[in-house]
Amino acid sequence: MNLRPLAFSLFLAFPFVCFAAKRPNVILMMADDLGYETLSANGGAPYKTPHLDKLAANGLRFTNCVSQPVCTPTRVKIMTGRYNFRNYKTFGILDPREKTFGHVMRDAGYKTCIVGKWQLGRDRKLPGHFGFDEYCLWWLENKSTRYGNVGELIQNGKVLPGGKGEYGPDVVSAFMLDFISRNKEEPFFCYYPMILTHSPFVPTPDTDKDAPKGSNLDLMAGMVAYTDKIVGRVVAHLDKLGLRENTVILYTGDNGTHRGIVGAKVGKHDWPGAKGSNMSEMGMRVPLVVNYPAGGVSGQVLDDPIDFSDMLPTLAELGGAKLPKGVTIDGHSFAGRLTGGKDYKPREWAYVSYYGKSRGSATHFARDVRYKLYEGGYLYDFHKDPAHAKPIDPATADPAAQAARKKLTAVLKQMKAQFAEGDKYTGAATKLLSTKPGLSAGQPKKPKDKGGKKGKKNKPEK
Repeated sequence: MNLRPLAFSLFLAFPFVCFAAKRPNVILMMADDLGYETLSANGGAPYKTPHLDKLAANGLRFTNCVSQPVCTPTRVKIMTGRYNFRNYKTFGILDPREKTFGHVMRDAGYKTCIVGKWQLGRDRKLPGHFGFDEYCLWWLENKSTRYGNVGELIQNGKVLPGGKGEYGPDVVSAFMLDFISRNKEEPFFCYYPMILTHSPFVPTPDTDKDAPKGSNLDLMAGMVAYTDKIVGRVVAHLDKLGLRENTVILYTGDNGTHRGIVGAKVGKHDWPGAKGSNMSEMGMRVPLVVNYPAGGVSGQVLDDPIDFSDMLPTLAELGGAKLPKGVTIDGHSFAGRLTGGKDYKPREWAYVSYYGKSRGSATHFARDVRYKLYEGGYLYDFHKDPAHAKPIDPATADPAAQAARKKLTAVLKQMKAQFAEGDKYTGAATKLLSTKPGLSAGQPKKPKDKGGKKGKKNKPEK
């Protein structure tokens, strides 16, 4: 018997088997209403995030990641890899015709799971429709208490009885850890849009019950600390199962911190919450930490422009998955950053368009590693002026600012032409607002709640 052909066949098959076995598990965690300043590794104060700081120190910390200013536009964008003008319908809805990263990863052979906050259509069949094998979700059908004594959660089609004293974030995260345990022998993808840290600002299970009630900032700091604690649980569980090395962990926030939070800082800059506004860094710059031990890259701080359309193609590349057919994917994969790929080239700019609660008029901007340009010609140096207090005067701009204006003007022109083509499904075109950011009709007003006072009551957000 000639064994050479057999041996050769095994040789050819072996690399494939190895590759398949090495496909990483992926966990994407996205906190609710959590801005850039809440990560202490970013220089944020008074927040403490030791578990996330450790992941950043042993992985990658991106300092130039932007979301949408409010949750639904962000969730639609991150799940589909597409700009909002292509597929955003209205607040609280993800168009059922869209393909998501759930589809992409499941079609590639991953077991998929989503836990946490849904708010994308009130039908318990939707998570499966959008590519998730299992789920445990709040606000899938009815909005209820999200934190202490959690109300309605729906888990794999069944309503969990609420009101038994459970803490909502603990319930959903425990389900995800159980999912990981049950699927440890094959690649898995877990998407965890967290329940924390959205208002109301309330004590967590770790809050000293005998301590006097603090300010909104104090309560928010406690909620951020508990979010960090959950991240620590996830890491510890992966370590216990021997899965840590080959698991990619991504952590970010869906938009800026709530406007009732004031008093935080990033370095020397005041960093008040500005959720709902794209008129400053505070409304939509968010933390992004990525940790992948098997990728071999650690301890890097990167200013690559990243927007949330980049998540789907990044996950697809990591998982050896195919991108959805017949649709435009706007994102740029940054998977090469995680593995030190020599051929990887970061995107030169990120682009954001923002509708607010529904389609219609929109503001939009483009940014590079330092400058942000709005429609209307208003250019800001977001390193020196994160609050966008004063646009750069073209007459006195230095060469770097002039070059950025030229480059970003071309980007906005390119995207404006695509706006005119309208939405894929409705054909609705978008009217662009070209007035100065913060002064145009319909833009968010400055918050009246100054916060920071001891004992000040917070009203739940609608």
